[in-house]
Amino acid sequence: MGEEKKQGELKKVLGLGDLMGIGIGQIIGSGIMSLTGICIALTGAGTPFAFLTAALLVLCPNMVLAVLGAAVPATGGMYTYVRDYIGRKTGFFYLALLVAGQLVLAMFAITFAVYMHDLLPGTNQTVVAFVLLTVCFIMNLLGVEMAAKLQNILVIVLVAAMALFIIFGLPKVDWSAFDSIDKIMPNGFINFMTGASLLTFATGGAEFLSELGGEMKNPGRDLPRAMIGCTVTVAVIYAFIGVVAAGVLPVDQVAGESLSLVAKEIFPKGLYVFFVVGGGMFAVASTLNASFTWVTKGLLVAAEEGWLPKKAAYVGKRGTPVVLLTVFYIIGAIPILTGMSLETISRLGNGLSLIYVLFPIATGYLIYKKNPEAMAKSPFKVGKVPLYIFTTIGLIGYVIAAALNFADIQNAWQMIVVFFAIVIIYAFVREKKVKEIVGAK
Repeated sequence: MGEEKKQGELKKVLGLGDLMGIGIGQIIGSGIMSLTGICIALTGAGTPFAFLTAALLVLCPNMVLAVLGAAVPATGGMYTYVRDYIGRKTGFFYLALLVAGQLVLAMFAITFAVYMHDLLPGTNQTVVAFVLLTVCFIMNLLGVEMAAKLQNILVIVLVAAMALFIIFGLPKVDWSAFDSIDKIMPNGFINFMTGASLLTFATGGAEFLSELGGEMKNPGRDLPRAMIGCTVTVAVIYAFIGVVAAGVLPVDQVAGESLSLVAKEIFPKGLYVFFVVGGGMFAVASTLNASFTWVTKGLLVAAEEGWLPKKAAYVGKRGTPVVLLTVFYIIGAIPILTGMSLETISRLGNGLSLIYVLFPIATGYLIYKKNPEAMAKSPFKVGKVPLYIFTTIGLIGYVIAAALNFADIQNAWQMIVVFFAIVIIYAFVREKKVKEIVGAK
């Protein structure tokens, strides 16, 4: 095998604390800083309740993936579930969507640069975004342990910033803003649910912990706890942030605005700066760092199977997939260096993310039938009927959210159809090579 290491040789170093840090950092990102104002415009003082509703929508697919991760822990977990329970070509199709969806790496870096520019107007946003992307890339090249340590530091700071926003804001909340259903749903139930659907991006992210199954010390125990624990913890934090965001200033002043507007109202200048840095900039930096931690895992498995050239599966001396990390670094760098707009990047990337996660969620219908032994031995028990219910709710919720995300992008569906066609053709052409490699093992 020479210098190449297979994904089975990745170090099992991640414990529950590491997973909680990675998961919380993955969830708390640009969504809370950019989508809260949009949700207030849709549902007014109902925003904190929309956050909790979004968390419920996210928990359903997370429960499915927690069940799968506990029963069949694996590096590149979501890919392996699609491959094993739906089919190899469908698994590759999922991965192609995942790769395209990582345009959001650029979104995180650019959002960080926007916040820095707000504090230091003379900074070059392109340079700042590219430097942050490069730093997170290098930290992940140095090993998952190093990346996890960086992640824990970022998470501690950003959670502190969010906590200060809540502590300083709650005493200034006008609680009468939440005293009637007309104020909580001023634009009706449909707009309330539209807001909650949009907030699934802000509350989602823990599902990607299932990509790290091969690097966990005790995945059967820790993965479900981390996925559920991260989502519930962040949902509670977000609900309180929603109370402050919608309750300190009149709704018409904060509708469509970022949290910075309310932060200026509740903080002295020094703490305002800390909030923008620790809450805004660190939030997107932690999400970017966490994304590099998990995003290569499915492609690592696929490369070993022949869907990609063999050298793509190379794992360096520090136990990191060097080639694939570099691929995603380039994917993140291109939109930054070409000046692609933040709105285009976020809508396309997030919409594709909502589509590709449909495939691993759908395997919730199949796991009991195709791998009953693993389900029987799993330390995380969920019955067949509840699992089917979680799967159905998860699929419906994500389809609605994806449709909302693409609604205002010109020619979005045409571009997606063309991309789908190219991937499908490649999958059929490459399948023969995959069968040869897999059959030889």
